[in-house]
Amino acid sequence: MIFRNPTNPFIPSAILLAAAMTLAGCASYRARPLSLAPPLRIDLASLDRTPQGGRVIDATRPLSPQALAALAVLNDPALAAARAQIGIGRAQIFAAGLLPDPNIQGGFGALLGGPGTAPSISGALAQDLASLITRGARLHAARARAAETGANVMWQEWQVASQAETLAVSLWADRRSLATLDAARSTLRGLVATSRQAVASGNLAIDQASAAQASLASLDTAHDAVAQQEQTDHAALAALLGVTPNTPIPLARPRIPRLPHGVTRNLVVTLARRRPDLIALRYGYRAADADLRAAILAQFPLLSLSVNGGSDTSRVASLGPTISLNLPIFNGNRGNIAVAKATRRQLDAAFTAALGVAQGQTDSAEQALALLGAERRAAKARLVSAATAAHAARRAYRAGLIDARIETDLIDQAATRQTELIALDQKNAAGRIALASLLGAGLPVVSHTGGAP
Repeated sequence: MIFRNPTNPFIPSAILLAAAMTLAGCASYRARPLSLAPPLRIDLASLDRTPQGGRVIDATRPLSPQALAALAVLNDPALAAARAQIGIGRAQIFAAGLLPDPNIQGGFGALLGGPGTAPSISGALAQDLASLITRGARLHAARARAAETGANVMWQEWQVASQAETLAVSLWADRRSLATLDAARSTLRGLVATSRQAVASGNLAIDQASAAQASLASLDTAHDAVAQQEQTDHAALAALLGVTPNTPIPLARPRIPRLPHGVTRNLVVTLARRRPDLIALRYGYRAADADLRAAILAQFPLLSLSVNGGSDTSRVASLGPTISLNLPIFNGNRGNIAVAKATRRQLDAAFTAALGVAQGQTDSAEQALALLGAERRAAKARLVSAATAAHAARRAYRAGLIDARIETDLIDQAATRQTELIALDQKNAAGRIALASLLGAGLPVVSHTGGAP
């Protein structure tokens, strides 16, 4: 650019135009104060109850573990904070794709003396070309990292859903155990009252009456422990749903299907293409690979091009390009290349280790379920035997064929067997949920072509 006359009106006009264009592209600040209102809701009806692609969940009816899992994914406050990271990834893609701004320089030298006839004027327009060379690689890395963030958020959603299902199953088991213990305590209270009357009338020894009281105290202790666990599970599930701990949560009977062994084997084979945490590691590796490409491209001589023009004090005007080149003799970006290579190797090893852990966890979960199945069958047989004996004992006690001690032991044993079976049912359902979560059952497969390496 050449400026021939210091009085040329084009000079201030050009400066004003450049300033206006610069200000037009600037962002403006707008305050966004934090909300200090407590965020937890007081009922399920006020939650977001519309899953993506699904119908509205009716919160007035008993809810299945699957429905509660969907509500948790929609309303968990921690997940809302995690999803905000996706916006950061998109902003990083935007930043990586921006072209470097050109640089404008200008100079003015007033004529103070000498043979000159006019002030000197100079101007230059420069553009960095080196960042254009690495732009593609940097953009690929930013996209991979944004995809990695999205996969990590999806894994958090998957984990929250699994946790909500597990808590719903535990809460159902707690309530069933409380109902079983309440029924046994009611029976024992009647037996204690009858025993006391028998002792008072001299028809029963005190030691036989005390057995019922001791069993009742033991059941009271067990009931208190289960009630505390029920409160803990209820509060944990309420926290996932984003409601206050005292919000009622109606539960439907859990139905957790079992994954057939053949299906499980097929899911294990495709673990790396389905589980979001493993997919996130693949995207992380892809980003590291793009970082290495960018570092290799950056080792080439840094180049900048500028156009300089102006006029000296004798009104001699000139215009021409200037090229600036850095010689990669001492640095050559070799340090960054070494770091990028080591990072890629580390992520490769981390992915292999994570895949091995995932495979081992699924195999272990399958073995645990097989053991729980055998334990449940044995517990079911013990319960049937204990319930039959307790029912027969009630009739025999009323007929005077057995004493209060035997009746007490059989009632206590039946309640114990019932709570034992409830606990095994809960563990079995929780194990199935954990296995499905570990396998990523129901999640789509991310292909090699459309996903990470």
